Amino acid sequence: MSVDFSQIRILVVDDQLLVRTLLSQVLRNIGFRPDSISQATDGNNALHVLAARHYDIILCDIQMDPINGMDLLKVVRCARTPNASNIPFVFLSAHPERQTIALAAQFHADGFIVKPPKPNDIEKNISAAMQRKRPSIDPFHYFEIVTGSDYDLRNFERMMKPKQSQDLDLMLSRYHKDCALADVHPGAILAGDLHAADGRQLLPRGVRISQTHLDTLKKFHDQYGVDKVAIAQLPADQLGAYQQQFNDHG
Repeated sequence: MSVDFSQIRILVVDDQLLVRTLLSQVLRNIGFRPDSISQATDGNNALHVLAARHYDIILCDIQMDPINGMDLLKVVRCARTPNASNIPFVFLSAHPERQTIALAAQFHADGFIVKPPKPNDIEKNISAAMQRKRPSIDPFHYFEIVTGSDYDLRNFERMMKPKQSQDLDLMLSRYHKDCALADVHPGAILAGDLHAADGRQLLPRGVRISQTHLDTLKKFHDQYGVDKVAIAQLPADQLGAYQQQFNDHG
């Protein structure tokens, strides 16, 4: 099945003007309309562009500042832009290392084009990406995948997990309360494992649920099917014992 490039909106992200110009020319030559080709100078600029317009595919360099291509892919996959979380995403790289390719695969990247890009490689990768079955939109799958960058550390908080023990279970069950999702506040302690409607665990008991988690559960309610959350309303004199579970775990 052939792909009609004239109907595809593409965002090209690269910090080199020469590369963006070359890519845009190749895209026009293989059938993309000029008004369907947008450019961004780095990952940060790409987030602004993605906030203003919807695209069908992203063609992106990896090595950029202040937000690199891998972090941009994580932001997209975690549904932090108005664009579809599972949008086709193809990387550009001068030296795609095995570790980088493996990390990209965890985020369901759709391919790598080696720089300098050849027109045939660009056409084949875009065609393959547009015809590939899209992964399910599942931000919880991507939250805990670490890219190793400073941006990732600052913008994707690491989930602190307490040591799972009988003492913790007794404490959480004693102060257990079922709350409607709409009534749960950021920082609330989970009294039980949080599961999606299909039975998959999203968060383990004992963690504090974040605003990001709450927003994602609400935005993707049809997928996760979470209406109630088991919360542990610990009194002040129990918070020290709760915190000790983290200290022991460390």
